[in-house]
Amino acid sequence: MHWLFAVILWAFTLAHPVLAGPGHDHGHDHGAQSEIAAPEIPRLQSSSSDLELVATAEGHTLTIYLDRFATNEPVEGATIEVSGDSIPTVTASPVGEGVYEIEGEWLDHPGTYALIFMVSAGDTMDLLNGTLDILGPEAPKQDAANSWSDLLAQPMVWAIGGLAALFGFFFSFAFRPARLPGEPAASAVPHSDTVAKQGSKAAAAVLVAIVSVLAQASDVHAGPGHDHGEPAATPTGGNAPRKLPDGTVFVPKNSQRLLRVRTTVTEITDAAEGRELIGVVISEPSASGHVQAPMDGQIELTDRGIAFVGQRVGRGEVLAMLSPTIPVADRGSLQQLTAEVEGKLRIAEQKLARLTRIAGVVAQREIEDTQTELEALREQQRVLAPKSAEKLKLTAPVAGVISIANVKAGQVVSARDTLFEIVDPQRLWVEAIGIGGHDEMKIQAAYAIDAEGHSIALSYVGRSPTLRQQSLPILFKVEDTHEALTIGSTLRVIMQGEKEARGIVLPQAAVVRALNGMAQVWVKVAPEKFEPITVTTIALDGSRVLVSKGLDAESRVVVEGSELINQIR
Repeated sequence: MHWLFAVILWAFTLAHPVLAGPGHDHGHDHGAQSEIAAPEIPRLQSSSSDLELVATAEGHTLTIYLDRFATNEPVEGATIEVSGDSIPTVTASPVGEGVYEIEGEWLDHPGTYALIFMVSAGDTMDLLNGTLDILGPEAPKQDAANSWSDLLAQPMVWAIGGLAALFGFFFSFAFRPARLPGEPAASAVPHSDTVAKQGSKAAAAVLVAIVSVLAQASDVHAGPGHDHGEPAATPTGGNAPRKLPDGTVFVPKNSQRLLRVRTTVTEITDAAEGRELIGVVISEPSASGHVQAPMDGQIELTDRGIAFVGQRVGRGEVLAMLSPTIPVADRGSLQQLTAEVEGKLRIAEQKLARLTRIAGVVAQREIEDTQTELEALREQQRVLAPKSAEKLKLTAPVAGVISIANVKAGQVVSARDTLFEIVDPQRLWVEAIGIGGHDEMKIQAAYAIDAEGHSIALSYVGRSPTLRQQSLPILFKVEDTHEALTIGSTLRVIMQGEKEARGIVLPQAAVVRALNGMAQVWVKVAPEKFEPITVTTIALDGSRVLVSKGLDAESRVVVEGSELINQIR
């Protein structure tokens, strides 16, 4: 019997969970929650068709946040009277943007308080109510793993107990005394007692081993600070923005004001369906020009110097001077021709002088012909004068801003070299690449979206009748020029046709990207709770999109601050 008592006592000792001292926990508590709950702030939420109210209690101060229900815009200058059962009526004092406070000693006492808020904000008067639960200090909870009920509820315990019973039954027969009933005890006592004692010891050893395994299967609990079984949990509760396990996001009212969260109530409507293309900014052909060298020569300065990039010039303004250069071979021929002209000129002068002296003898016609010949030879002499003394003016063909200047003083250029390019930044076009079968008559409106997200109105000009890489260039004129537009930059072009689609129109800023890359919007499902909704969108005009699938009417969608809510983890 003393072996049975020792085994039972050993079972009770080892089956109880082992509690280690602080700093040596290497397991994890299966009965505890996976998150460490921070102190939850008592809060009350109430809303109507016009207003939305959230109240939080901290200490003996009740903070009230008042917003518009549809837009989530803070309501300032409101009068809020707070009352309740056994609570005197108190008028809240404004302390911030749509934030009001009251003081009360009743807030220091735990309990459930039914509160009534009489709100007067301009032409809006509303009555809101709700229940505020103020909890007292939490009593320490007993560890569930320390109870025998939880231990016996585990299937492994019953399985090991059954195995122990089978082993006990086996050993009771295997090591029973080797004698039959009625035989003399003296003849078999020494041998049978020895076998019985050995069997009982072996059975006890097996039972102890089984109970030890049972004890090891129970949880081992340690003091705080050294749990190496699981990573540290994220604190929950409190008054901080956080993502909830169901995918929604909790954003308290004070954080909504910091993020400037604004919403709109959705409604289904019809809008012209858009098509998105890739475009490039180009200059208007009639407002741009090139300045090229008409012949070989050398660049020289004007009175104001040489024009530079970024300089605004007028039409016909001199940009630089070009001094022509003559090749060596042509220079010899020119000298020969010059000498020949000079000889003819001297002969003509002498002839004219002789005829003038005998004017009364010769005919007047002959004198006039000689004078005409003399004037022609002088003109040839002027033309054949050294070209180094002649300079050509390089002028601007159009008014605008110089975008390219490939010249320097003393630079030698060749004929047809492009020296300057002039554009008008206020007169720009966009060349978009469309599909080959696009019908130009269906374009009702067009918009360009630059890299900074600006929406720029375009007007349709025309399209090329020739395919370029299996696509048709479509030209648009920029109606409202933005300073961010630069020639050669790539942008998105959205064209609207005659076909209409049914859906919900939202600002482009309301649509964000989820972690999987899908488009989604954030819907406000409670005063401080937001839910992500995956949607399908159609481009409209760059600043707006049409949600065709995924979103219902009468939903409060975040239109400002959605990108910041999307980053809350």
